[in-house]
Amino acid sequence: MKKYILILLVTTALFGSSCTDFLSVNEVNPNTASKVTPKLVLPTTLSGIVSTMNNPRRFDFVYLWHGLWSISAGYSQPQSLVQYKLINSDYQNAFNELYLVGNNLDAIEKSSTDAKDVYYLAMAKIMKAYVFQTLVDCWGNVPYSQAFKTSQDILKPKYDDQKTIYEDLVVNIDEAINLIKNAPADANAVPAASDIMYAGNMTKWLKFANTLKLRILVQQSGMTGRTTYIKEKIATTASVGYMGEGDGALVNPGYLVSAGKMNPFYAYFYNAAGSSNSDGVTYYMAGKDIVTFLSSTNDPRLGKFFKPYTGTSYGGNIFGTAAATLTPFASTSQLGYVKDDATTMIGTATKASPLFTDFEALFLQAEAVAKGLITTGDAQALYESAVKQSFVYMGLTAAQAATYVAQPNSKVNYTVATTPTELIITQKWAALNGIAPLTIWSDYRRSGYPAGLNFSPDVNKLGSTPPVRLLYPQTELSVNNEQVIAVGDINSFTSKIFWQNR
Repeated sequence: MKKYILILLVTTALFGSSCTDFLSVNEVNPNTASKVTPKLVLPTTLSGIVSTMNNPRRFDFVYLWHGLWSISAGYSQPQSLVQYKLINSDYQNAFNELYLVGNNLDAIEKSSTDAKDVYYLAMAKIMKAYVFQTLVDCWGNVPYSQAFKTSQDILKPKYDDQKTIYEDLVVNIDEAINLIKNAPADANAVPAASDIMYAGNMTKWLKFANTLKLRILVQQSGMTGRTTYIKEKIATTASVGYMGEGDGALVNPGYLVSAGKMNPFYAYFYNAAGSSNSDGVTYYMAGKDIVTFLSSTNDPRLGKFFKPYTGTSYGGNIFGTAAATLTPFASTSQLGYVKDDATTMIGTATKASPLFTDFEALFLQAEAVAKGLITTGDAQALYESAVKQSFVYMGLTAAQAATYVAQPNSKVNYTVATTPTELIITQKWAALNGIAPLTIWSDYRRSGYPAGLNFSPDVNKLGSTPPVRLLYPQTELSVNNEQVIAVGDINSFTSKIFWQNR
């Protein structure tokens, strides 16, 4: 936390005739937030968020624990993950990075005092809600009300109750929606160079905000006594609508085939010269559960997510399988990659980074309708639209998607599915492979879907199922120890996030 307490990241030059140095930042005194120019800070902040969310190393545990990826038989298996033995230093980079971008967003809010900057203020509120939902979903209670208060000499912010944070995020999103809807006629338009997600299209920002709000609310749908609250909050902004086909939140600051300026997911696996990085494409391999699922449902996305190890044959391992019995490298599938093909999992150096895809949004709406949380709409139509958009995103066609969902198979066909919500969330799990790990993790924790996953078979694992939360970072223990201790004892298996009812 010492970084987010003490510094504020801002960019000094961004998007001249090209996107040179769009990821570069400088440190400034956080007490001089009035000097922050929102249109310069916004693109760096959006880029920073997707860099964290799309870095395979930040949340790889989700893919490994939930049947999507495995580790190549050619490497030593990461015993801490295989045995579910999380430690405080695990995944702390994500925590620190999210607070850094949160600090930027807070600076945008504080600097947007002119009524004409209302769009920047709204965007900052919306994205701060995105960041803090992520933080709560991983760590539970986190610094919130006192975060970014260095000007008030609060250097060791308290940890706020996670449910209280969630409720305040909904309030802030509602405020942002109202700001946009009631913006003055002379409000400063947000140029495309600043809004590297929606190019200043405020209608899409409204739908994104409302869909983010829906995700926060649906996350709580398994809680006893929460339905009335959820329905009431959904109703307050129902007229805004939600993200539909083509409304995906995809961020591109102007990625280039150049070191430090490439799509962050791609950059983990390949360098600017197009050569594979050490321990990149040979480290992560296909998970057995997802290969089995896609194969059993005749899913053409199989060849987009993974490479056949020979001909048209695909194979994967159960993460945690003993080294002696792992299927060898030569008989397992690598993550999908075809040079200059943005539709494979690894994609290209210049492909936009997903922050919230349209198909995730449509799956979410399908679930909300199926549960009666949204009282209008057709759950089946929304589900089939989600599958279609996933197919299109992976370079397939709407016709292929229609053929796929028409199969007389309860794993794909809404009309024959025994439990619609299970179908929706399981298909969402498959579609978000390599795209949205935290949504996959949260969906499993709150619903138990997909059912029947093969968890680590290691005899020394600490639990029968994976941990339900991350431990507070070592950096927090070092610089904010008293506040961490005040939260109480945290157990990665039993200290559930408040919305988990399983």
